[in-house]
Amino acid sequence: MRNDYGWQLYHWHIEISAKCTLKCPRCPRTELPKTSWTNKEFTLEEFKQAFTEQFILDNVKRFTMCGDVGDPIYCKDFLAICEYIKTVKPTCHIFIITNGSYKKKEWWEQLACILNEYDTVNFSVDGYNHDTNNMYRVNSDWDSIMLGMNTMGYQSKAFVVWAAIYFKFNENNLNKIVELARQNNCDTVQWTKSTKFGSKYNTYGPYDSLEPSSQYISSTHRYERSVTKLSHRIQPIDDYMQMNIDKYETTPVHGKILPLCLVGNRGMYLSADGTLHPCSWTSFPYVEMSDGEKTTKYEDSFFAMYRDQLSVKTNTMENVLNHKLWEKLFSSWRNSPWVECSLKCKKEYVNYDYAVGYETN
Repeated sequence: MRNDYGWQLYHWHIEISAKCTLKCPRCPRTELPKTSWTNKEFTLEEFKQAFTEQFILDNVKRFTMCGDVGDPIYCKDFLAICEYIKTVKPTCHIFIITNGSYKKKEWWEQLACILNEYDTVNFSVDGYNHDTNNMYRVNSDWDSIMLGMNTMGYQSKAFVVWAAIYFKFNENNLNKIVELARQNNCDTVQWTKSTKFGSKYNTYGPYDSLEPSSQYISSTHRYERSVTKLSHRIQPIDDYMQMNIDKYETTPVHGKILPLCLVGNRGMYLSADGTLHPCSWTSFPYVEMSDGEKTTKYEDSFFAMYRDQLSVKTNTMENVLNHKLWEKLFSSWRNSPWVECSLKCKKEYVNYDYAVGYETN
């Protein structure tokens, strides 16, 4: 298959569903409720059209199932899509990020049977009981989350991660989260220092009730992550990690930009409507974005204008990957980078850990 622009094709970040049951206050679907990109999803047939058996065998090492505005487990064909991937290529790494609410035990048991030791289920849970978890994960259901986590922890070969963002409501009870993760047989607790607080963004005001102590806020322009390991298991994904390293070491700087979309850590991103993006940062789920020098409004952005031409639901994957429109992106790096590229991929930002580190994904 042609790959005229040298895209990395081994890691794909898929918004398999833009549906969600939650109303997290810092999520774009809550901040911008009147948008056109919510409540869409991939069907099994649409996914198979985009990712043929041969394409997966030849190229793909990892699928990250996570949406900008949706949760993958609410995709109607989610189990069938996972089964398709694992049937075609059992060693392909499926990395699922979910809030975990409202699924029955039988559903989790089916997923447990499909996944294997190459796969990961990341449960995004910030509280240590129903009330505290709903302080941010509004409308989440604690009992069904714990049911899903416990089922995956004890019945699946997949790696299970409890993923928590530091907030004011949990920073003094982190030990409770670790203990609950142990009880559910999780392999790891992942801790995230976020930037989305009042001290970083005026949008959230000077008295942000969610903001934790400064030690738990990211000191950079993006989130920071660390992990607490609870098991001694080692995931067999060295091949994927080595690919990240090789790509980082061989990807040239383009003007002011060292593009992670050519490295692979972030993954080529497909939104639920089928639009291909170099990464999820460029999917632009906000009214406007600024890098301090210039501001871009969503309606003027590249993908708002060219969404139809870059959809894998209405075009072949090969045609979309090789569309001449991408020349606008590549030329921008040398002259006037897109705001999102300037914010995330300036050459002075992208070091080894940023580009390769597993916990930063």
